[in-house]
Amino acid sequence: MTSVKQNKILSYLQLLLFIIIIVIVQYKLFTAAFILLFGFILYLAIFAKQKRVFQWSLAAYIIGYICYLIGDRLIDTLPYHVNILMILSRCLLLFPITFMFYVSRKFSEKPMLYWAFPHWHAKIAFPFIWSGFHSISIKRFLLIAISINIAIFMPFILKSNLSISFHLLLFLLFFSIINGLLEEILWRGIILTSMVNLAGEKAALLFSGMAFGLSHLILGYSIPACLGFAIGGFFYAGITIRSGSLLPAIIWHIVFNCLMIMSGMIPFIE
Repeated sequence: MTSVKQNKILSYLQLLLFIIIIVIVQYKLFTAAFILLFGFILYLAIFAKQKRVFQWSLAAYIIGYICYLIGDRLIDTLPYHVNILMILSRCLLLFPITFMFYVSRKFSEKPMLYWAFPHWHAKIAFPFIWSGFHSISIKRFLLIAISINIAIFMPFILKSNLSISFHLLLFLLFFSIINGLLEEILWRGIILTSMVNLAGEKAALLFSGMAFGLSHLILGYSIPACLGFAIGGFFYAGITIRSGSLLPAIIWHIVFNCLMIMSGMIPFIE
C-alpha cells in the first residue's frame, strides 16, 4: 500500500473515530472515550508518520465537553429562572471552543479557516453542494433555505399559541444568538477546519455534519431527530465552505433557533 493511500485511510479512520467518540461521550462513557483515543494516538506514534494534531484536538474536545457537563450541573443549582439557566448552559460551549483553539495554536495551525466576510455571490449547488441539478448564489440559497424553514415551522408556531411578551423576546434574542454563534464557531469554525486540514473539504463536510447531528443525543433528541440535525449540519458546513465564511451559517442557525423556540420545540417557560 502506498504511503499516500495509507495516509488517506488513516485520515478517514480518525474522522470515524471522532464520530464514535461523539456518540460515546453523549452517554458519558468518558473512560472508554479516553482509552479509545489513547490507543489510536499510540498506534499513530508507532506506525504512522502523519500529523497527530487532530487527535490532540479530539482530546481537547472531550476535556472541554467534560467541563461543559460539570458546569451544566453547577448552573442547575443556581437560584435563577429556568430560561436564564438554559442561556447560561449554552455559554458553556466556550469550554470545548477554548481547549480546541489552544491545541490549534499550540501546533501552529490556523484555528478557523472561515473567519472572514462571506463571498455572497459564490455558487452553491443543490443537493450536493459542489454539484446538483441547480446552482445559485450563497445569498439566494440562504434566503430560500430560511424561507423553507419558516414554511415548515409555521403550522407548529400557529399551534403553539405562545403569547408574545417582553420575556419571550429577550429569551428568543439571547438564546438564539448565543447558541447559534457558539455552535457555529465550534462546529463550522474549529471542528470543520481541523477536519478540512486532515482530510479535505468533502470528507470534512460529511463527518462534521454527522458528528453535529449525533451531538444532540445528550439533549434528549431521538435518533431520527439527530439525523435531521445531521442533514442540517451538512448544509451549514456546505454554505460555510462555499462562502468562505461562518456568517451565513450563523444567520441561518440563529433563525432556526428562533423558529424552534416559537414552535415550542425549545421550551420557553413563562
